[in-house]
Amino acid sequence: MKQFQAKIVYNKKISADFFEASLSWDAAAGVPSPGQFLTLRVSPDSVPLLRRPFAFAGFDARTQTAQIIYQKRGKGTLVLSVKLPGEKVDVIGPLGNPFPVDDGQGKSIAAAGGTGLGPVLFLAAHLKQRGIETEFVFGCRNESLIPKTDLFESAAARICTDDGSAGFAGNVVEYLESGVKPDEKSIIYGCGPVAMLKGLCGLARSWGARAWVSLESVMACGVGACMGCAAPASQGYLRVCKEGPVFDGKDIIWERM
Repeated sequence: MKQFQAKIVYNKKISADFFEASLSWDAAAGVPSPGQFLTLRVSPDSVPLLRRPFAFAGFDARTQTAQIIYQKRGKGTLVLSVKLPGEKVDVIGPLGNPFPVDDGQGKSIAAAGGTGLGPVLFLAAHLKQRGIETEFVFGCRNESLIPKTDLFESAAARICTDDGSAGFAGNVVEYLESGVKPDEKSIIYGCGPVAMLKGLCGLARSWGARAWVSLESVMACGVGACMGCAAPASQGYLRVCKEGPVFDGKDIIWERM
């Protein structure tokens, strides 16, 4: 983990209210892994005061750049969305625990919904690089939210839309229930709305498979000091920023989320 000033390489709109940004990366911070995140101070002003967490959506070791995908939905992301190439932002990262990957595992299902796209997109690329059979599934409300970006298009995602305007008519869980055939070593990875993650974990149980999920949470500190992002788990409350953001799905008490 390191704090440093990162230069914005590009910052572009990729779908309705969604943006992709690429940031210069300090090599001394180390190489981020899928599932980890960074925090940004988007302005030196007192508003917005708190840093904003963003999952890594990609990392390019050749250009030493990191990518994030975010939705414009509050003051912090509004400020970020209008930043131009060459401007700088204050970064702390990489933070959190990554998705666990085992070369001996069976077919992997990487499922993303809405703002959970970034970390799963990064993971899907990583799994394929390691030669692990992977099905990448992305769900959103309608066709206008499907990203138009090289990062996404190169992933060959199976698209699901709630209104049926593109791809499979239904959500990610319904798509997986409709005909995906797991094996005893299959692993489900997911990030997205709580209802989707709960459904993925239920599906994993029915398959006898394991599920690793990345939780999204508002964070005050991002380093485990404030307990502001705690999630209910069988072991007690666990901090999304410190013990997570990736958790074994069976450990989360979904009824209390």
